[in-house]
Amino acid sequence: MSSVVAVISKRRKQLKHLSPVDAQQRLVQLWLHDKPAATAERYTRFATAFTAHLGGVGKTIAQATVEDLVEFSEVLYQRKLAAPTINTYMAAVRSLLSFAYKTGYIQFNPGAAIKLKKLDQRLHEKVLNETDVALMIRLTERAEYRYKALKVRDVLILKLLYVAGMRISELVGLRWKDFTERDGNAPGAYRTGQVTVVGKGNKSRHILLPEYLWLELMEYKGDAVMDAYVFPSRNGKNRSLNRQNVDPIIKDAASRADLSEKVSCHWLRHSHATHNAERGTPVPLIQQTMGHADLATTTQYIHIRPGDSSAMRLPRV
Repeated sequence: MSSVVAVISKRRKQLKHLSPVDAQQRLVQLWLHDKPAATAERYTRFATAFTAHLGGVGKTIAQATVEDLVEFSEVLYQRKLAAPTINTYMAAVRSLLSFAYKTGYIQFNPGAAIKLKKLDQRLHEKVLNETDVALMIRLTERAEYRYKALKVRDVLILKLLYVAGMRISELVGLRWKDFTERDGNAPGAYRTGQVTVVGKGNKSRHILLPEYLWLELMEYKGDAVMDAYVFPSRNGKNRSLNRQNVDPIIKDAASRADLSEKVSCHWLRHSHATHNAERGTPVPLIQQTMGHADLATTTQYIHIRPGDSSAMRLPRV
């Protein structure tokens, strides 16, 4: 018996002897156990919404049908959730049902019959120009804050999201031990360093930082211990800043620069990729820095704001 089959068989036996509700709860726990903390937190919310929907009609996942999934998606639509958000919910539910099928908890996978809508992400609408990014940072540096340390923190958050192209989950998880100094040996070499971030699928990557940003980070660090979070929660230094508390920082910065209220953390990441593509940075290097698993994800940034087109070559009509 292969190790995979053995694990699935063991899980099936664990669920078999539980009540329907307890078995469902245990199934969700097994599904979440190897996922990154941030993903597990979000997926718990999605699974809870789905199981609550099923509970409302007296069902558990074991009795779920295609119709139940369709009705659940309609409920999300009635809540006026955005199409990408609904897609995320449904993708999580499909993943849960696929896991349930593989473990033998269900004999038929209704999620396999549900196709997610292909969305027009309109990346070009979520890219700031370089002047706007600089304005967000400069006006935040000049803004009135009650505490100077919070201003420095907010500026560094803006710079890391844009300059390093980080995801918000990667940013809030940073500890000082993730930073490593790099001393150049060549004559005239500058002193800088790199940061190790853990991205999707618990995959780590190393990002070399420019000298000015490295020096600003080290000044902000002060005498903090290596295991401390770079951006701790105000409720305790042993806890990281909640990702939900980062978006208001970005929106405040965008408001100072008189930009759209829709600007979010991910806009800075999109802008990092787009500005690099426009500057001719090699696509594999952008992919490596941003942690894209698929090169195709990175190449889309080359096309969202073309510098030329055949439309420009025709005579005026």
